[in-house]
Amino acid sequence: MRISGIFGGAEEGRDINTQIKGGETLKKQLAVIIGAILVISAIVAAIPAAASDWPEFQKDEVNVGRTDDSAPITNASGTDVSWVHQTVTGNWYGIDTVPIVVGHYVYVLAANANNAYLYKYYKNGSSANWANNRVTVGSGNFQNSCPAYGDGKIFVINTGYGSTPQLYAIDADSGSTSQASTGWSTNPVSVGTSDYQISCPITYYEAGSIKRLFFGSVRMSNEDPVNLSDDGVYYCYYANNGTQAWSRNTNSGGGYYWAGAAVIGDYLVYGDDKSNVTSVYLSNGTTVDELNISTLWTNFDAKEIRSSITWNETGETPGYGHIYFTSKGGYCYALGFNKSTGKFNTSDKWRNNIGYSTSTPAVYKGKVYVGHNSGFTDGKLYCLNEDDGSEVWNVSIGPVQSSPAISTWYDNGTNNEIYIYVTTNSATGGLYCIDKDGNEVWHNNSIGTQSCHRYCLAGAAISGGWVFYGNDGGYLHGLANWTRYDFNIKRATETPKKAWAYGKQVDTNPPDTANDPNTEFDSTEYGKIRVDDGTRQSDDSDINKYAAHRFNFSIDDNEVNFITKINVTWNGIGTHESEENGATLYIWNGTGYEQLDTTNLGTEVNLTGEKTSSISSYINSGNVTILVKQNTKDPDLTSHIETDYVKLVVTP
Repeated sequence: MRISGIFGGAEEGRDINTQIKGGETLKKQLAVIIGAILVISAIVAAIPAAASDWPEFQKDEVNVGRTDDSAPITNASGTDVSWVHQTVTGNWYGIDTVPIVVGHYVYVLAANANNAYLYKYYKNGSSANWANNRVTVGSGNFQNSCPAYGDGKIFVINTGYGSTPQLYAIDADSGSTSQASTGWSTNPVSVGTSDYQISCPITYYEAGSIKRLFFGSVRMSNEDPVNLSDDGVYYCYYANNGTQAWSRNTNSGGGYYWAGAAVIGDYLVYGDDKSNVTSVYLSNGTTVDELNISTLWTNFDAKEIRSSITWNETGETPGYGHIYFTSKGGYCYALGFNKSTGKFNTSDKWRNNIGYSTSTPAVYKGKVYVGHNSGFTDGKLYCLNEDDGSEVWNVSIGPVQSSPAISTWYDNGTNNEIYIYVTTNSATGGLYCIDKDGNEVWHNNSIGTQSCHRYCLAGAAISGGWVFYGNDGGYLHGLANWTRYDFNIKRATETPKKAWAYGKQVDTNPPDTANDPNTEFDSTEYGKIRVDDGTRQSDDSDINKYAAHRFNFSIDDNEVNFITKINVTWNGIGTHESEENGATLYIWNGTGYEQLDTTNLGTEVNLTGEKTSSISSYINSGNVTILVKQNTKDPDLTSHIETDYVKLVVTP
């Protein structure tokens, strides 16, 4: 059996029987020299998906790789895995693309030696409405073209080793591939010929009524032991009917392996196996600009570009920004690009030697996050400065061929608190959560007793408090531990607001909404309750009133239906000038305030409470309301309440 270029590198295309070493098949031997599987995505308004969806590689058509959704930041190792499903059985094939998430569902492409399947589950791991949770999408073998969602369909390409690649449109609700449900007269559609394979992620892009799919192919040679890619074609298909809009042969002679495109204005930008980056009109594929990266530096060989292109507009000049990518030559790059003209700016560039990489960079607030791998044992996640590529930090966690997925949920606008999720492609690999300073928060070493079960090549997808990833054993993981809501996450000054706080007093015991504290905190007062630091916001009541503070938290929309537990903690002081003092903590249950905890101490205390049933009654119009009041009122005296910190934790 001969396999034509299953994974890029010097050993590609050789007889599979010669590629087994130490019990590892071709894929594991060659992942040293291959690219990170990418997962395209959709964050901009042009794409008809919820803001929390992760519907393509790296979330959208510019491969942004980040989301404002929450993700688990507690230890997710061992039994803390929320759920695991083995999609297929058999070694080494399994899951080699990132899951995609649409609404309440997660989809993943998996394969064994005989067949490839698209699987569908609810985000909480329960069975969806497809027979056996799956649809067959052609023959088996390694599948490394990431699916994409759009126009109510899941688009899947069978990579096509030794057979003609097939492009499928699958009705996302029913799983049907019929003409009536998909609008495609031919389904699947044959793409190219059997001597080409499609290993690029699908980029879905929608502008008005025009919906397009972009991806590239590669022909792998068995003759050249150094550079096995000898040409390729980039394609554009109409997503609504499956007809080809255009195709464009490579000008450089290099094909497209994991070289996903970015849609930037009217242009499509992608790299190739001959070190070129290309800009074409997305409407017809006509060349606008093409550049060999190796020529930008003296005596330099960038080698194959096997990452997707990331775009980030700087904001300094409207329509101007940078593209980011990596290459097998060992560097991460930034290159100026004019969104208005589709032209590269060769005078505005940087590179940083991070070592062999096929990881697609993710950019956020002046930092570039990107992975590096060296074989199946070593690798790092890097953080670089966006302006010049200089290193901020790196963390050695194992071979990071995946592309970083970032949750910005905990960034309050000034603390830049983010969490980065990457998988590692090793026998002890799994999913890692890394904080903004490069510290490991937790890692999950997957499951299974066979080493192949732990190779996690593709990367993760984030949506509504969950993070999803797969591995070579065919195991799909869904992790969701808990989400913290406090005034250090989303400030009340944001638009729209995510958290509110009010002071003053209530008249009754127990309190009711007729006289809720309704004087909203100002920025200084919010600052006093943002962290547990001993700095308290203090308020006195009127005479014969109970001093009180009320807190509202806006819950992530995609967590609301899956929350199993709500936990509340308040830290502060309740006092009175008479002997009676202390405070009581309440939660609003839809009809009244329900007591969670109380104390008669007039010193600083923690009041806590937890709800594990009838959760929906505590979430009103997407908000959870907490109130704390001092315990005593007096016809002649005031009461006093001080809040140091308040937090609400939900467990999906």
